Order: sequence, then structure tokens, then C-alpha cells
Amino acid sequence: MTDRWIHHVALLLCFFTTALSINYEQLQLQQSSSTSACQELLRQLDQELCLNDRLDFKIPVAVKHPQQMEKSYTAFAIQEMLRNIFLLFKNDFSSTGWNETIIESLLGELSVQTRFLEKILKEKQEKEKPAWGTAPTTSRLKSYYRRVQKFLENKRYSRCAWMVVRAEISRNFSMIQGLTKNFQS
Repeated sequence: MTDRWIHHVALLLCFFTTALSINYEQLQLQQSSSTSACQELLRQLDQELCLNDRLDFKIPVAVKHPQQMEKSYTAFAIQEMLRNIFLLFKNDFSSTGWNETIIESLLGELSVQTRFLEKILKEKQEKEKPAWGTAPTTSRLKSYYRRVQKFLENKRYSRCAWMVVRAEISRNFSMIQGLTKNFQS
């Protein structure tokens, strides 16, 4: 009798694992494509260095080392990052002289990817019930983006402040690519 239950549980676990891996593969493909598109759009913007204004915003260590994070948390971290990057670029960037079409394309790409992640993660939350919202990395990521936002505000959205933020966000996309690779493990 117990052997039959063990077989049922084993089959359910195999099915559950396969279903999750399919979603992560789809998520990885979508995320890689979107991240590359966002990085290309950022490269098209002016890249003045403004070395005197540089600042270490202290991105959370867990984001720098994604292999320490569970797959489900990784997806939530990416979602949090994309959402905050979107909000940053919704600010006043008029002092930069940037092409508004590029910014609109970047915002569109971020919006599409955020909606895609929300759909995938909603399914994951129903199945896995991860406690991402209470994870320390969540509050650290929110604090990180508040520091970036505060920097822009303190510099009155100046051209150099935006150049520093553009460079920081470009590094964010590199980290998002690292987080995306975590789906393979």
C-alpha cells in the first residue's frame, strides 16, 4: 500500500519539477532577449562619464551573486529590479537631451517584461507560496533604488546625475543577465 503512495508522490514530483522547468526556460529566453534589448537602448543614449558625480549605490550582495539565491526568489528579484528601473526612467530626464523615442522604447520593453514576469510569478506563487516579500533581499533592493532616486533628486535630475544613473542601470542589466542564468541551475 505504501509503495503505491510513494509511486504517486514520485510521479507528482516529476510532473511538478518538469512543469516548473518549462516555465523557467520560457522565462529565461524571454528575459535574455528583453535584457539585451534594454542594454542596447541604454547604449544609444549619451555616455558622458561625469566622474565627479559617481557614487556607489550599494546594490545587494545577493543580486551580485545569484547562485546563492533560489530560482523563485531570482525571478522576484528581477521583477523588483525591472519595476524600479521603469519608475526611475519615468522621472524628468529633459536635462539630458536624450532622444525621447529611445526612452519610450526602453519603458515599453521594461513594461512588457514586467507584465510577463508578473504572469509567470503569479502562477508560481499559487504553486510554491514563496515568501519573497519578506525576504531581506527585497528590502535591500527597495533601499538601493531609493538611494538611486534620492541621488537624482539631490542632483535635481541634472545631466551628470542621469549619466551616473544610466551607467548604474546598465550594470543592473548585466546583473539581471546573471540572475537569469540562475534559472539554468
